[in-house]
Amino acid sequence: MNQHQFTTLLEKYLAGNCTVEEQLLMEQWSDSMLQQADTPLAAADREAIDRRLRTRLRKTTAPRQASIRLLWYSIGAAASVLLLAGLGWYFLRSHTGIAAGTEILASLPKGVIQIRNTSDKPRRITLEDGSVVILKMNSSISYPEHFGDKTRSVLLDGEALFEVRKNPVKPFMVHTGELITEVLGTRFTIRSYASTPSIEVRVESGRVSVYENSSKHAVARNGVILTPNQRVIFDKATRKLEPGLVEHPVVIHPPSSPQQFLFEETPLPAVLTELEKAFGVEILVENQNLTKCKLTADLTDLPLHNQLDLVCRSVNAAYQQRGTVIFINGEGCP
Repeated sequence: MNQHQFTTLLEKYLAGNCTVEEQLLMEQWSDSMLQQADTPLAAADREAIDRRLRTRLRKTTAPRQASIRLLWYSIGAAASVLLLAGLGWYFLRSHTGIAAGTEILASLPKGVIQIRNTSDKPRRITLEDGSVVILKMNSSISYPEHFGDKTRSVLLDGEALFEVRKNPVKPFMVHTGELITEVLGTRFTIRSYASTPSIEVRVESGRVSVYENSSKHAVARNGVILTPNQRVIFDKATRKLEPGLVEHPVVIHPPSSPQQFLFEETPLPAVLTELEKAFGVEILVENQNLTKCKLTADLTDLPLHNQLDLVCRSVNAAYQQRGTVIFINGEGCP
């Protein structure tokens, strides 16, 4: 978790808008601050502040936000000093002593782990539930040592490949500042650096729900569902989600026989159906005259875009990708 992410999380916490996992992170952080701060507070004061912090973390409804803010004033100057000392301790612990080319394990709040990859190679991390994270260079990830009862949440700054262990009753959630990626079990990649203007999510298997990190009701929240070979790019400035296909779609349903991509006088709709099944993409023919065309070709072992090029040249057509759908149009065969 970098400074921007921590500040954002702290603001959500003060506003009473934290999720359960975020509340857990802040609760663990507050416990650690109370234990390690040098502020000369009496034991009774420490206990009272800790009790109030825990109470506030459990309050998330809007009508209670005013009382949450008033609580800070009622705690007084001692708590303010404690908070500032805690923030200083956090950033000192998180941003010093980083040796170039090494993997840094930083102890944040009690029970929270941060790993920063400053090497020139990806790092493999196995989480408590068996999920695997391949952390790319110049990236960091923060997560609880023990996940909560309802969700499995991590915070990512940078790029990582996730292989999530399936758990239908406990979704896996990746927080990347303005975006949340939620899955039950799948393989996907997230690219989200604080210095870049966008966030990208790519899916290799399973289904992924990607939505804006917002306090809006789920129905009104900006989001998309991604399936294999699909990606979405979130523009931080416009807050717009743009779904599409990955640059190089791969076969997700291998053909039952090597001859499946070998066509001889095969109607075009049948050819496109085979491609749709293999790559999990949607292909639409805009000019129905094309459906009368037949294809004789060997498309075995060719990437999807090469296959489409050959198909379109054979039937006097062209293809265009719009979002996650491929459209084919043209005059058609003679």
